[in-house]
Amino acid sequence: MNKWKWVLYVSAALFIIIPISVVLISDHSTFSSAFSHTVISIAILLVILGKVVTILEKRKGNRSFVPDVGAVIGLSMVLVFSLI
Repeated sequence: MNKWKWVLYVSAALFIIIPISVVLISDHSTFSSAFSHTVISIAILLVILGKVVTILEKRKGNRSFVPDVGAVIGLSMVLVFSLI
């Protein structure tokens, strides 16, 4: 499961970095606000899924996973409030 966690985190980072680099490199390229909102929401969702995988790993190892639960709750609130 450790591989899935890093795949989710790297995918989330790429969802943010690629559009930013396209806009910075190109002179005439812009994205609509709907596209930007969708990309950011997908990236947040991928980070939440990565944190859930981390929680499951820590739960099996009997380690403290309270900060990860707080991060999942906080990111979920951000995602819900951005959709409203």
